[in-house]
Amino acid sequence: MGITFDIKFIAQIFGFVGAVVLWTSFQCKETKRLFLWQFIASLIFSLHFFLLGAYTGMILNLIAVLRSLLLFNGHKKWASHPITMVVVMLMFAVSGALTWDGWLSLLPTASMVIGTFFMWSRNGKTLRLALLFFISPCWLIYNFAMGSIAGVLTEVVNIISVVVSLFRFGLKELDRTA
Repeated sequence: MGITFDIKFIAQIFGFVGAVVLWTSFQCKETKRLFLWQFIASLIFSLHFFLLGAYTGMILNLIAVLRSLLLFNGHKKWASHPITMVVVMLMFAVSGALTWDGWLSLLPTASMVIGTFFMWSRNGKTLRLALLFFISPCWLIYNFAMGSIAGVLTEVVNIISVVVSLFRFGLKELDRTA
């Protein structure tokens, strides 16, 4: 019991660190900076889910690291090409299938596949609305089922943070791509 408790406790600590990094990303006005912060958060959350034994969440976050790097380098033609987007979406779908652990695995997998499409738009408004109405709700359910306290709190705060950024910057201002 002691080792299991210690690992779960350490997993939650990593989750909370990842959460703070992710929350910071939504307060970035520039979409490019948002992707840099999400890169860091995805690395931390990969370790968090690994320690929880939630392997779908782990592998999806590892692929999200690659996605964030590609989106950060979106000014380069190869990184922003639609074929690159499709390859990343396929990586998410295949990884979700390989780590299938019941219907709950479908939620974060679908979230990442469809979320990638919205992120590739590089439009802050579109991205934040996708997070608010699709991505975060899917992850919220998955995190609850996997026992990720930090993940549940992350998605609740993500939703609040996205709403704050929408009020802070306004929808029109977030239409800009950067």
